[in-house]
This record gives sequence, C-alpha cells and structure tokens, in this order.
Amino acid sequence: MITLFIASPASSFSPARALAGVGYRAPVLALAIVSAVLATSLPCNASAQTVTGAELGRHEFETNCAICHGIDARGGGPMRPFLARVPTDLTSLARRNGGVFPKDAVAELIDGRATVEPGPHGTREMPIWGNVYREQANHQMRGMPFPSEWSVRGRILALTDYLSTLQQR
Repeated sequence: MITLFIASPASSFSPARALAGVGYRAPVLALAIVSAVLATSLPCNASAQTVTGAELGRHEFETNCAICHGIDARGGGPMRPFLARVPTDLTSLARRNGGVFPKDAVAELIDGRATVEPGPHGTREMPIWGNVYREQANHQMRGMPFPSEWSVRGRILALTDYLSTLQQR
C-alpha cells in the first residue's frame, strides 16, 4: 500500500524524510490522484480495475531504470556498455546494509534533488528523477487542484517499495 506524505510548508523538504513518514499524511484523495496519473501510462487491461503500488513500482522500474540496471535489477541493462560506471546491483542493497533495506537512502538517491553538488567521483550519472517526475506531473496535472509533488513522492515511494521486494535474502 502506498502512503503519501507532504512536508509542512514551514519545514525544509527532505524526500527521504517525507517518504519515511516525517511530515503530514496527504489525504486519501492524493493516492487516488497519483494512481490515476500513473495508471494512464500503464498498459491497458480491460479486466483490471485497480493498479496496486507494486504494479506502479514495477512499471516505474521497467520504464525508467531497467535500461541501465537491467530487468532483473542486477546492473546488466542494455546501456551498461555505454556507461562509465557499472550500474549498481539493486538486488543487493539490503545485504550490503546489514540485512536492512535502506529505504530512506534509496528514496533520496532516486529523487536526487537534495544533492546539488557532484560527488567525489564527478557528476551524477543517474538522472535526477525528482526533477523528471516533477516536470511530468506539472504537465499531467495541469489545471488540477493538487500539488504535483504528491505525484513525485508517490512515484518515488512506489519505486522504492518495489525495489525492496527484489532484495536477496
């Protein structure tokens, strides 16, 4: 189940804190909005009436991440030969973190908006998905009375939740 959170206007925004639940719960309507916006890009199935968080996360991964990380999330996507660094094996994140999936760190890395300066190894190779999702949400939600940030956070949360299901135990 996806639960969305929005930060207080007076607080500083941290995607990881927001996704971890530090902030205010968005109305249930926000989940319906995010699901509706995201479902518009999912393949249509006449018998399917609802889209689950796992399906949204898997769709996000297959659409945006598998090109580099591979459909199995082990780092062997079709873009691998063209990248300066081998993409991370996303199935080993929990194992490398003492058996605990680092949900906050993964959400922060996917979002990418909190990292302004390049790291010690140069520029960030992975796209800043928070910016990409924000642009898409601004376009898709134009004229709707809901913050586009709800869509951004919902997509990142769905993707993070999906990645947690891929972890090697």
